[in-house]
Amino acid sequence: MIPVFPPVSSTGCLGLSSCLLHRLFGVTGNCAACSKLIPAFEMVMRAKENVYHLDCFACQLCNQRFCVGDKFFLKNNMILCQTDYEEGLMKEGYAPQVR
Repeated sequence: MIPVFPPVSSTGCLGLSSCLLHRLFGVTGNCAACSKLIPAFEMVMRAKENVYHLDCFACQLCNQRFCVGDKFFLKNNMILCQTDYEEGLMKEGYAPQVR
């Protein structure tokens, strides 16, 4: 279970002086959900090593959007809401299929 935190810049910096180069020039990458480019200036959500557009940060089975403070689960590199995660645990051989 991972709590949702406020969005951070796509560079992952929190405004520390050691991140000055990232703040000035940024780092681009791809969204873990849609695979589209995320510009360095765009706000993002992170789950472990994965980076997401704010609009893509949702349960990958039911598309439920998360609010700050909501809990989500990362299973097989998929973001899941609590309901879908628990339903998956009840099924033998958990292998979620995107709806």
